Amino acid sequence: MSPVDSHRGQWPIAAVLALLMVGELLIMGEPGRAGALVWLLTVPVCIAAVTSFKSRAFTIPVAVVSIFLASFVIAYFQVNVPTILSPLTIAETAACLVITAVVVREEPRRAATWSVGSLMAVSFFAAIVRDNWLSGSNYNEMLGSLVLGFTAVGTGLYFRARDTESGRLIAAAVTDAQKEERIALARELHDVVAHHVTGMLVQAQAALEVSDDDPRAAHRLLPGIVRSGTEALGAMRRLVGTLRQGENEAATTDLAADVIAAVERTRELGFETRLRIDLPDVVAPELGRSVLRLVQESLTNVHKHAVRPTMIDVEISRTSAGALRVIVADDGQLHELNQGGYGLVGMRERVDLLGGLFSAGPRENGWQVLAELPLEGTK
Repeated sequence: MSPVDSHRGQWPIAAVLALLMVGELLIMGEPGRAGALVWLLTVPVCIAAVTSFKSRAFTIPVAVVSIFLASFVIAYFQVNVPTILSPLTIAETAACLVITAVVVREEPRRAATWSVGSLMAVSFFAAIVRDNWLSGSNYNEMLGSLVLGFTAVGTGLYFRARDTESGRLIAAAVTDAQKEERIALARELHDVVAHHVTGMLVQAQAALEVSDDDPRAAHRLLPGIVRSGTEALGAMRRLVGTLRQGENEAATTDLAADVIAAVERTRELGFETRLRIDLPDVVAPELGRSVLRLVQESLTNVHKHAVRPTMIDVEISRTSAGALRVIVADDGQLHELNQGGYGLVGMRERVDLLGGLFSAGPRENGWQVLAELPLEGTK
């Protein structure tokens, strides 16, 4: 980045200081060599004020030395310079106010205290050398200098407090965003990978039970286990790709086909499943992905928690209120300790993000998951 670009935001300050310096030159008329030297010594102070927004390594030394030398020249050659409420020239005063505000805002308290103290000391020195404050009665300049100094310090403290609060809000926002990312990843791991792993586990358990009596039946279950493992591995790779590259997970492109595939995998596990599906012509990607995850997770819960279910009903239909209703119900017996887990939490989060309604719990005979998702988009 070039110096021009790095200080682009400070051009208004630079323009004001330049105008003040031009005004001083006009007020001085024909300043002579000594007056011109004093005017030139003001330039480093103004440059230090402009550059203080980006770098403050030499700001205070440059300002102090320039004001110190200008004070000697003014006192030795009796140069008459324009001042307002300060022993310093108008441009010097404005530059010191900018430096004070920036230093108080940006620097640590100890460094800011030393910097402001140095500017006050050299200003007091200038008041003694240039205007003879010790023997004179320049009460207006004294009071004006105090008011200007406190105003600059107060401005710096105000912006310092605002920056602190802004930093706190940004940190909180970053923490919330990271938490949301972790929750989203946990939800995907639970809904996708756990779904496939559960299928592998159920098929492996079935093969183990029948292996002694019917080895061929056990052999017939192996392709399903391999397929579930392959799908689980693919899901893990997609999630790793999302973590490494920041890419969003691809949404389903054919919701009906994906739901049918999930139901077919359930049937292959030995669960009789009935599917009724009525989808609109166009389904938003986010909505389609959430519907698919709801069906997959609900079926996974049946695999893991339902005891001897004879029928699983999966229904996806449109409602008169412009929503998509998802129902997954089974007639199996419930485990006594089945109180729901992260799967239900993840499903509820998905539905809430889309502004829908969600319920899950036991019914007269079995367990039912019900969700209604608005077709118009997220809330």
